Amino acid sequence: MARRCGIFVEEFAVGMGPVLLKHKTKKDLLVSLRLLPIGGFCRMKGEDPDPENPDAVPDPDSFNGVSIGRRALVVAAGPFMNFVLAFVLLLIFNLILGYTSRQVASVDASYPAAQAGLQAGDTVVGLNGESVHVYGKISFLLMNYQEGDEVALKVRHLDGSTDTLNFPLKYDEELQRWRMGFTVSAVDSFSKEVSQKGFFPALGGVLYESFFYTWYEIEVTIRSLGMLLTGKVGIDALTGPIGMVSVVGETYEAASSYGFLSVLASISSIVVLISANLGVLNLFPIPGLDGSRLVFLLVEKIRRKPMDPKIENAIYLVGFVLLFGLMIAVAFNDILRLIR
Repeated sequence: MARRCGIFVEEFAVGMGPVLLKHKTKKDLLVSLRLLPIGGFCRMKGEDPDPENPDAVPDPDSFNGVSIGRRALVVAAGPFMNFVLAFVLLLIFNLILGYTSRQVASVDASYPAAQAGLQAGDTVVGLNGESVHVYGKISFLLMNYQEGDEVALKVRHLDGSTDTLNFPLKYDEELQRWRMGFTVSAVDSFSKEVSQKGFFPALGGVLYESFFYTWYEIEVTIRSLGMLLTGKVGIDALTGPIGMVSVVGETYEAASSYGFLSVLASISSIVVLISANLGVLNLFPIPGLDGSRLVFLLVEKIRRKPMDPKIENAIYLVGFVLLFGLMIAVAFNDILRLIR
């Protein structure tokens, strides 16, 4: 994106820290592989203005030498590609492994949902006033369910009509959780869907599921951060790189008995979650993240002149200190979990 916007890119690095491998291209771009696999960066010409000479005119091929709109595109490209990666991964695995649909396959007659009129063939389209585009969202919306509460399940019948069913959940003693009492159909594979519905309807289903599941992961991340900021969940609910290693290990152990494809699907779901999380977090207006850069560009647009580089650098420094403090706290929690 930087190149498309006319900015000279000095280095494109995968990873952080000391350089392991490097190569300079014919266009004077240094491509490097670095020791620490915790991200990467794109170093652009004139990205950071000189605090000692703030009035200097930037070169036309430098980051600060192009328009505010182009700079905003470059800054937003990183988080956007996190969302694209999540979508592409979901698309690949949904094509290979299939996915869980929202269509009801069977209803347990002993549960209130059946008594409220839920039938096999219905498609879940909403819950408690919110749209449901992917099956996974149902569990999230029922996370705070209390005994005696009623849910409002919106369904679309086979004839195309919609209906809202109101009923309480029933506690499953064996599974030790609240349930609505129905199962949903699974789309086994893309090839099977093609043979049953045709190529384009099958492809449309996979694209729909991949897009809206990516959107669901983004939505869950934003809501979870909101819960963190409002105190509904504590900092001990956060997990960092150390904790994710443990999660991946546990996921592998749980899925390995079901075969390679099950392991692949489980690990890919974690990668999708991490990628969507990174995209959202990077857009938050926290100094040191891409979101703060977008805020500074907006301020520059309103003021019609850049912010004082000394003030901007000071804000970034404070942001980095706070971020590293949070990382240390999260790492400490992860280590305590492992010990326990």
